[in-house]
Amino acid sequence: MTSSSVLLIGDHNRTYTVKLACTEISPDLEDKSVKWLKKQLPRHTKVNLKPKGSVDGVLLAKVIPFDSNTDITEEYIKEGLAKNKC
Repeated sequence: MTSSSVLLIGDHNRTYTVKLACTEISPDLEDKSVKWLKKQLPRHTKVNLKPKGSVDGVLLAKVIPFDSNTDITEEYIKEGLAKNKC
């Protein structure tokens, strides 16, 4: 994880930089958001990616953990840590 909205996601062969789609996080909530995200997506968590585009070579995608079927962006917004940019 490189920030509260940019993740490093890998399989056995490659690593991808993925930015959470539709997520805007206030700079003053960055530390709290990173802690929350690490709790929601600990290392080795399996996720589905639903691509929404790319910016400067970084994939924009909805990130959905296999065990919850809930988009992480939606959870971020419910927690009051992010705003919906879409």
